[in-house]
Amino acid sequence: MAYFDSNAAYAYDYQAQAYSEPVRRERPEERPAKRPRLDVVPGAGREANQAVSPVFTHVVKVFAALVLLFVSIGLARVTIAGYTTSMLNANAELSSSLEAARDESSNLEVMNSVYGADTRIRDLATGALGMVEPEDSITLDLSDSADAAQGEASAANGQDAAQGSSATSNR
Repeated sequence: MAYFDSNAAYAYDYQAQAYSEPVRRERPEERPAKRPRLDVVPGAGREANQAVSPVFTHVVKVFAALVLLFVSIGLARVTIAGYTTSMLNANAELSSSLEAARDESSNLEVMNSVYGADTRIRDLATGALGMVEPEDSITLDLSDSADAAQGEASAANGQDAAQGSSATSNR
């Protein structure tokens, strides 16, 4: 039963022109362009939840992390520079006080040599105090007598120790 294939189908159809063969064109380029497909998506329209895309959120997070890293590195650099400056100032202050101490030490050595000179002391004694030099002088060397005194003291201590031990053994 080829009802749709026969000419009888056209005869019984009230819309025969809808089934007529389409007009064939000689060139395929002349075909009309297809219209873009339009899909309708049901939703809430402007009141829909307009969430931010995860890619945008990731980019914002990376940007925030980079800004935080940049700020922390800058803060660390400022802190290190401040600490370095304070250490350099302390070193300069210490160097200047060391130079001042060296200058004062050299001045004191000069003063000691000037005020401790034998000729100056003789001049002051004779000029200001009216003292005179002795005609004859005696020099005592007590180093030999000090050694002898120490030797005698140690011998006396040895005899006392020997007498103390013999006294305890006789009892």
